[in-house]
Amino acid sequence: MEDRTIGRSGSSRKGSFRFGIGVDGKKDHTVVELGSIDTHRLLLSGGERQKKQQPLTNSLSSRQMKSLSALCDSILPSVDHSVHTSDESVNKFYRISASMAGTPELLGGVMCEKLKHPLTGLLKLALWGLSTWFGTLILCGMGCVSTKFPFIHSFPELSLQKRQDIMRSWSLSYIRLLRLLFRTIKLLTLLVFFTQTDESEENLSWKAIGYCGPDPKFKAQLKNHFLDGKSKEAEDDKEDEDAEEVIGPLYKGLVHLNNPRDIAADALRRLGFSVSVVRRKHKAAANLSSPSLVIQCDAVVVGSGSGGGVIAGVLAKAGYKVLVLEKGGYSARNNLSLLEGQSMDQMYLNAGLVASDDMGMFILSGSTVGGGSAVNWSASIKTPQHVCKEWCEKHGLELFESELYREALDAVCEKMGVQSEIEDEGFNNAVLRKGCQEMGYPVNTIPRNSSSDHYCGWCCMGCKDGKKKGTLETWLVDLVKSGNGAILPGCEALKVLHKNMEGRDRKVAGGVAFEFEYKGIKDICVVESKVTIVACGALCTPALLKRSGLRNQNIGRNLHLHPVTMAWGYFPDEPASEVWPEANKKSYEGGIMTAMSSVVAEFEQSGYGAVIQTPSLHPGMFSIVTPWTSGVDIRDRMRKFSRTAHVFALARDKGSGTVESPHRISYKLAGVDEKNLQKGIDKVLRILAAAGAEEIGTHHNKGRTLNVKQVSYHEFEKFVKEESSRPLTDLSTPLCSAHQMGSCRMGSNPKQSVVNQTGETWEMEGLYVADTSVFPTALGVNPMVTVQAIAYCVAQSVLEVLRRKRSK
Repeated sequence: MEDRTIGRSGSSRKGSFRFGIGVDGKKDHTVVELGSIDTHRLLLSGGERQKKQQPLTNSLSSRQMKSLSALCDSILPSVDHSVHTSDESVNKFYRISASMAGTPELLGGVMCEKLKHPLTGLLKLALWGLSTWFGTLILCGMGCVSTKFPFIHSFPELSLQKRQDIMRSWSLSYIRLLRLLFRTIKLLTLLVFFTQTDESEENLSWKAIGYCGPDPKFKAQLKNHFLDGKSKEAEDDKEDEDAEEVIGPLYKGLVHLNNPRDIAADALRRLGFSVSVVRRKHKAAANLSSPSLVIQCDAVVVGSGSGGGVIAGVLAKAGYKVLVLEKGGYSARNNLSLLEGQSMDQMYLNAGLVASDDMGMFILSGSTVGGGSAVNWSASIKTPQHVCKEWCEKHGLELFESELYREALDAVCEKMGVQSEIEDEGFNNAVLRKGCQEMGYPVNTIPRNSSSDHYCGWCCMGCKDGKKKGTLETWLVDLVKSGNGAILPGCEALKVLHKNMEGRDRKVAGGVAFEFEYKGIKDICVVESKVTIVACGALCTPALLKRSGLRNQNIGRNLHLHPVTMAWGYFPDEPASEVWPEANKKSYEGGIMTAMSSVVAEFEQSGYGAVIQTPSLHPGMFSIVTPWTSGVDIRDRMRKFSRTAHVFALARDKGSGTVESPHRISYKLAGVDEKNLQKGIDKVLRILAAAGAEEIGTHHNKGRTLNVKQVSYHEFEKFVKEESSRPLTDLSTPLCSAHQMGSCRMGSNPKQSVVNQTGETWEMEGLYVADTSVFPTALGVNPMVTVQAIAYCVAQSVLEVLRRKRSK
């Protein structure tokens, strides 16, 4: 018998209570059945609890680290707190600098291992340059010159005041590279500082800023489950019930390939798949011609989000053997940490560190079992009618005004339990709704794929109780319960396999080659299938198609991002008797999206405008969009975190970009998009003021604020006009994206599109795409329902193909 403990993706790891294993923090669980791995019991024993991130390797030189420490301590220096308070947590928050908290060392590891942006090399060069007098002179100008020997000083040798003056000048510089340097250092320093945790899963700033960390109800729920479960381990029926309630319903369909090959193969065979184990000479590396495993199935689906999850569920329920490959890991309910930094690292593409080549756009994209549906904000809006009409008439896609598509919309909404009731509205949405009502702006309740009592602000880190019905709670459940499917987490597709068939004018897809990590070494497997479906998202699908030999010039083009810009309003929580929203409400709690305004959406005119909604901002994300003007100012702003409401404008963009890979994304905001976002910010500032905010502002680097209650009408109008008319393309105001689409768009001919309206690629027979990349244009609203409906329709086309193949 082999003693084995399982961490994220099944890797060997000691257990502890924090990871849901053992009450005393010492007990390890073992796997009794070596020859037939029992995924159910592995997960039920806490096997998949998200493991704490291992220390990253920091390979920066001593010179680079000296500069990085000086930069971090310029953003977050140790300062004397001018407001006397008896709260030691507040005093400590002001007193601790970034280097005292160990932030530079952590950031160095992030830069070396996690940051894959094309400008990372330039950033490292800048760090080296700032450690020298000549490099500092080039980057800092006369700010590094003094009357004292040696007259020109390196950046770390300058006083704090001079370093902060230089960084402020960078933020507003006419030289784009200097603005870029400021943005990068500010973003990374604040993100790491406000998300790093100690052994107790605490951050030294959280108490001071009014943040509780992971949802307290979830921590209590998790503790009670494992305390109660200790005496019930032998009760198989109770274990099944607990697994469904706490772990989630996918445990029986998960196969982790980072086990010995025979174990993985046996697990797949027990699920009904034909598997061949390739025996190689000792230490011989796996390759495409000699993979570790060859798995046969009817359909292989790359990606498990709103596209892949739907199509996998539909095909498996119809009786076909379906294998789902997911690049990310599986985060079951009791395995969630609900820690912002850890969740980003384990549930988002590239640990959430994705940006356009010019750093003009921050991009968030889910990368976990369930994809974006596991971490999105619950908004479940059907495809607007004007968009369906545009896609049908202008792009020749009759599908979108067909009865099939209407049935698909209804089917996916029913599956997700979409409804519009709210028992209690969260802080941000209450502000948006009240402000709109006061201003006379239209405001609607957003349908959600969660129940009316789902009051959770942590859904961007996974759903703790399964009330949010992403694909891992719906369509993938169909896959598992059908007995016809398996999900392989931690597996990245390398290329679609294909062959030339006599009498066919196109190549024919024959499966997928993918890689995974086993004992620290990359291994390769092959899936042979009758049809292949790629659904790994608008940022990853184009690269996979290109690696697979497709040459369509539209692959990777026409990328739309739904650019977002925000404004904020501060609502003090004292005196409590006069507070609105109620003093107990915090900005990070409650349903993330329940209210929306279409006041500048242009739904009835051009169809291109901006919708107004609310975001989920925990301390890390809050800090990176918050303006920085000094070490004291950023701390003062963060002290208001829990009572600062954010509202954003999201544009249906006409501007577009290209994507080579998640590390190479270019994007250009069109002039009309910038104007629509500016109109949106104008309305947002008015909404915040009308809702009763004491102080309002935008995220422009100048950091201007306005105390609404102390200014005249004319002063207010001047502020709103100035702040809403600022340029958005000069790196002075952060732009964000959580929706990516269009990079392999659907169309009526191969000269303008990548796939036809059945989802099949023009170049390769049997290869389908079913994710947001097939959108003909930007959608203009949250895309989850639309991509699921498209995937549902694509699934019907694939079913027809499989039926024909089966009947031969």
